[in-house]
Order: sequence, then C-alpha cells, then structure tokens
Amino acid sequence: MTRLQQSHRLLSIMGVALAMCLLMLVSARAEAVNLQPGQGVSDLRPQMTYFSDPSASLGDVLKHYRAGDFGSDLSASMLDWNYAPEAWAAVEIFNATLDDGRGADPFVLTIDLPLVSAVDAYVIRESGFTENLIRYSIFEPFVPEDHSVTRLRTPVFDIAPQENVIVLVNFKFGPVQAFKMALETPVELEASAFASGISHTAFYAFAIASLIFFFGFHLAMKNWIGLLYAVQFGIGLALIAYVDGLWFRFFYPGAPELQSPVGFFLLFSLSGLGFLISGQSVREGGRETRLSLILRSLSLLSVAGFLVALFSPGTYVALFGYVLLGLMFVAVFAASNNWRRTEGAIHFSGLLISGLGTMLIVTLIAIVVVGSRAEVIPVATAVKGIFSILLVATMTGLTAHIINLRRKHSKAVQAEFSALEAEARRSQELLVAERNYSRARELANLRQRQLATASHDLKQPIASLRMNVDALASTLEPDVRKRLKEAFNYIEALSNDYLRQTTPEEGSEATDEDGQDAAAGHAEGEAEAYEISLVLDTVYQMFHEEAVSKGLELKRVPSSRMVSVPPLIVMRIVSNLVSNAVKYTETGSILIGVRNRGARIDLCVLDSGPGLSETEIAAYSRAYSKGETSDGQGLGLSVCFELSRENGMEFTCRSQKSKGTQFILTVPLAQSGQHGQ
Repeated sequence: MTRLQQSHRLLSIMGVALAMCLLMLVSARAEAVNLQPGQGVSDLRPQMTYFSDPSASLGDVLKHYRAGDFGSDLSASMLDWNYAPEAWAAVEIFNATLDDGRGADPFVLTIDLPLVSAVDAYVIRESGFTENLIRYSIFEPFVPEDHSVTRLRTPVFDIAPQENVIVLVNFKFGPVQAFKMALETPVELEASAFASGISHTAFYAFAIASLIFFFGFHLAMKNWIGLLYAVQFGIGLALIAYVDGLWFRFFYPGAPELQSPVGFFLLFSLSGLGFLISGQSVREGGRETRLSLILRSLSLLSVAGFLVALFSPGTYVALFGYVLLGLMFVAVFAASNNWRRTEGAIHFSGLLISGLGTMLIVTLIAIVVVGSRAEVIPVATAVKGIFSILLVATMTGLTAHIINLRRKHSKAVQAEFSALEAEARRSQELLVAERNYSRARELANLRQRQLATASHDLKQPIASLRMNVDALASTLEPDVRKRLKEAFNYIEALSNDYLRQTTPEEGSEATDEDGQDAAAGHAEGEAEAYEISLVLDTVYQMFHEEAVSKGLELKRVPSSRMVSVPPLIVMRIVSNLVSNAVKYTETGSILIGVRNRGARIDLCVLDSGPGLSETEIAAYSRAYSKGETSDGQGLGLSVCFELSRENGMEFTCRSQKSKGTQFILTVPLAQSGQHGQ
C-alpha cells in the first residue's frame, strides 16, 4: 500500500469517527430539555430516563447514565423486598437562552409524588460540580420550606444561558409510582402554588360540608347504616389528607415516627369499618346470618394487619392493606344492594349510581396497584375526584332511599292507625251494645222479680179472702158458691204458677245479676274470629277507673291470638270475674292475661284478694249461693261456670286463703280458615 493510499484511508476513518461523534452530539442534544428564555417546563417526565440499583452510589449512577445504561421504563417492584422500592431518574436540561451577558436564570424543581418515602435531587453541571438540591425523608421532621402546598420543592438554583446540566433524582416510592416533576421559575411556582391551594381548599370544604350534612341527616333519621357510611367516608377523607401530608404538617410535624402508625391505622380502619357495614347490611330480620358473620370476621384481618404494621411496617403489610381495601369495596357494594333490596325496591337511579361507583372504584384500584406510566391527570387528583363522586353518589342514593322508605313507613303507619281507629270504634260500639243489653236484661230481671214479689204477696191475701168468702158462702146458693170456688181456684193457680216460674229451684237453670239465663250462650250463634285482646281491652276500660279509685292496679297483657267463641259470652265471664276481683280485693293488683296452650289459650284473671277455700268455691259455683258479707244475688260465679260449660270451654278456680285467687278460662283458638276473615 502506498503512502497516499494510507493517508486516504486514515482520512476516511477520521471522517467516519467525526460523523459518529456529531451524530452522538446531535442525539444527546435531541434528548435534552431545551429551556426557553424566562420559562420553565411543566412536565419533565417525557424526557426522563430511569435506572434501578439500590446499592449504587451517586458516582456510580452518574457513570451508568453517561454510559447509556438508563432506560425509558421505570421498573421498581414493590415485591422485591419489604421496603420502599428505589429508583433513579435523570434528565438533561439545556438553557437555550442566548449568552448575551445576562445573568443566570433561577429555577425551582417541584415533585408531585403521593406518599413518597424519600427523595434526593442533584444537579450536575458541565464542570462536574454537583449540587444537592433537596434531601427529603418521611422519617425526618417536617420542613415547610421543602413543600409547596402538597408538592416537594427544591430551593432556587440557577442555570446559566447555554449551560447544560444533568438532574438526577433518587426516589424511594410509596404505593404509587406515577409522579410529576416540573422545572418552574419562581413566578410560575407562586402561581401554581396559589392554584393548588385554592383547589385543595375547595375540595376539603366541599367534602367536610357534605359529610356534616350526611352525618346529621342520618342521625336525625336514626338510620345507623347511614351513620356508619358517613363515618367511613370521614375516615376516607382523613386518609386523603394523610396522603396530601396535612396530618404531618399540622398535627405532628416534629414527630415523624407517627407517620407510619397513623397511615396504617387509617388504611386498616377504612377496610375494617367497611366489613362491619357490609356484615350489618346482610343481616336478616335483625339476626346474624352465616354471610354476615363471615364479613364481620374479615374486619379482624384489618385489626391483625394494623398490629403487624406496628412491628414490621413495609410494602408487604401495605399490599395486604390494599387487598383488604379492594375486598371491602366489593363487599360493601354487594351488601348495600342487598340491604336496599331487603328494605324496599331499588330505583333505577340507585342502580345507575351504584354501577358508576363500582366502575370508578375498579379504576382507582387499578391506578393504585398497577400505577400509570402515561397519566392524564395526577393520581392524587384522580383519587380526590373519585372520592367526591362516590361521596355524592352514596349520599344522594342512600338519602333518597331512606326518604322513600320513610314515606312508605309513614303510609303504613297511617293505614295501621286508621285500622286501630276502626277497631276502637267497633270496641266502643260493642261496649255500648253490651251496656244497653245489660240494661235491658236488668229491666227484664226487675220485672221478673216484681212479678215474683207480686205473686208471693198476693198468695196470703187471696188465701185469707177465700176463707172469709167460704165462711160467708154458706148462706149463698150452691151455684154461686161453686162459681166463687172456681174463681178462687183459678186465682190461686195463676199466682202459684207465676211464683213457680219466677222462683228458681235447686238444679234448675239460673239467671245472673244481669238477668241473662245460662242458656243464652246458645242463642249467640257462632261468631267470627277476633283477637282476644278485643275483650281484654274492653274489660280493662270498664273497670280501670273503679280499680284506681280503690287504690288497686289493674293490669292486662295484650295478645294477638284469634278465637271464635261469641265475644259477649267471653266478656260476660271475664267482666264478672274482674268485677268480683275489684269488689273484694282491698290492696294489691289484678292481672288479666293469656297463656298459650297449643290449640287453646288460658285466659287468666289473677287477684291478690282474700282468697277462697275449696268449700266456698264448690258452694259459689251454684246459683243463689253467696257469702255472708256479700250484698249480691249469688249468681256471678255460678253463671261463669254455666256459660263456659254451655259454650265448650273449661273454667277452673285456684285459690289460697289470704294469698289471692286465680280464675282460668280455657278457650279454643279459631280454626285456621277463620283467621283471614
């Protein structure tokens, strides 16, 4: 090879090398962020590259960056170790402002990354000088100068015209790896901080006002499910405030050791309360079911997770908390639909709101767990928006459902009240009819007694008059004596017949004090089924005031059991018993109640009166038999025995001297076919 050829070949190699260098320089310039005069960059992420090696030092990372080892994908898995995943991000910035002798331009680096554990940001200049812009750690006391509302910010640093710098940032992530980093001028930072402060204030003011209304409304309505939902949303709002750093800023800025316990407490409290709400919502008739017990037991997992977090906080416990949170959302959604179906029909709008809420919750879980590489809006903003939508949807849907239930309940109460009014009117009419009937029977009894008295009083005068007439008739003609004798025989027979009809004989059918004979029960006919409380309430109203005037306590125990024995028969027996109890009881109380006995009931009247012996009970079961101190006719108790026997009922008396008496009327229940009459 000649010297000329060698020179030509050397020039070709040098040309290729120079072209490659120019190409590399152009490529480097193309990847750099070019700053315009007086302007920052709102989002540096599209130009950033990433590298993950927790053991690498700053010098090593810089060498890797210059060697082209950084990639376009952020890969920092939360499952690699039980600590915050770590990664490096780098971007090259070129100040394209002409170097016309003006001073360097001031800039501030801002980082918006929810729940970040630590951030170290460096700027490396062309001279090799390295400047540490910020060194933030969640385990250090709160420094207000490192924050712009909810974002991290660096102090102001300069980039001279035509200067090329490299920004290296070391992240120790929290649960979210989607972040936003911007390079702003001081003026732009002030404007963005003001806008961020306004938006955060508006969100928290709206959320707090909604929660106050939500809680107050359901407290006034005494709806415990709604109250639990309000408390759960309150915990959710507290968790959002924790993510925004408001707890750290305002409550314990000098105690960073509280950051981890407070965060895990809010996380596990949110899921635990959700499981309790879902368990409460699937109860049936106020009683626990297998599903409700399972859901309630899941809340114990939240308690266990929090206890573990106190001793071993880290990504594994956090992931466990996120899984419980996802399960809680599914359980609450399913249980709330079940609760609304149980309480009443679900309106279409309620289903629409629930479906929308479910879609938003799934989206939220996907963003939190998977992260977003190309976020349209910041994760924190998305969480606040989803929380607001869920709060409004739950508040309006649940409130509207409760109002609808209250309206239905009010209508049902009004209908029941109308039925009670009608029943009260029937009871009043029945009481009036009973009183009118009693008066009529009393009048008939009076007429009967008057007839018996007249027959008895006429008997002696007629006999005396006959003797006188017989003495005088000896002077009369036989036909006249015969006619007088026949007339006196007729009058005596008529008088004796009236007296015999009105005077009861032993073993004959007796009449009670109201003048009703024992066979009257047969004339009553078969009554329709009715609640036994109808008789109990009527008797209670009849004798309550009389008992109170004697200083006695008359009590009744309501019963909804249905009977079909004619109500007047039962009322006559019970009223006789209660009347006697009030009359002969001096102190204590009288109780009317019912005991269930299969196809029958025992209607009981118990008093604390002087009591009866077995001899007295046997004697008083017969008509016209009474005690020495009684001013009645001796018919009341005997009529009770007679009426119960004639109407297919059993009547028993249990008593003990000086300890009271217990009367038991065994009444058959109405047949099942009559219950709906």
